[in-house]
Amino acid sequence: MKKRIGDRRGRERFEIVGSLTGTLETQRRLSVRNLGTGGVLMDTPVPFTPGSRITGRLTFRGLGLDVQGRVRHVAALRERADVLHYLVGLEWETSTKVDDLLAMEPLRAHGPSRHSPERRSNVRFHAGGEAELGQPNWSTVEVIDISTTGVLFSCPVAVHVGEKGKLRMRLGDRSFAAEVEVKRSDSPKTAQAGYRLGAAFISLDDGSRIHLDDFIGDARR
Repeated sequence: MKKRIGDRRGRERFEIVGSLTGTLETQRRLSVRNLGTGGVLMDTPVPFTPGSRITGRLTFRGLGLDVQGRVRHVAALRERADVLHYLVGLEWETSTKVDDLLAMEPLRAHGPSRHSPERRSNVRFHAGGEAELGQPNWSTVEVIDISTTGVLFSCPVAVHVGEKGKLRMRLGDRSFAAEVEVKRSDSPKTAQAGYRLGAAFISLDDGSRIHLDDFIGDARR
């Protein structure tokens, strides 16, 4: 299941022989251009489908609120030849009330633009880089090697260096969970390959630490 390999980092790491999969939970952060009591305009790398339902946590100037909405329109933007992103207009569902988040001054009203031609029934305000919508995002990953301090795995989606998440998997017949921080991210060499992410463990509960030690074993004995 595992074998010891060299490690220039001065720590023994163990290559996984066979298949060991897990789940990585991260927060997808969607940039907000403007928002109001009726909806929000987001700049995202994700082409959401019109009519789909989005849930997440809206943060603005240090305050947070769980929100729900429906995608009403999507417009593709290409600022560089290799970068494609999308403006996504979201209409809040009736259960979502953002009045408390917007009850702060000064807020600058946002007029219509060529990217948001819809006729709004509510005033929108510029977010000014102070708002984002966070969404939990889950990816199935394949573990390549593991040590007592970190893990190398393949992930189907890009995760930036410095991002944090929660890794869950089975080590033998036991469950394992750890808070991780991505320290290295390598682009896939082929369209079928995933991103190779090197992550450090930043938090382990006692049970997961014991399971990890048992799984690796003490190679120095």
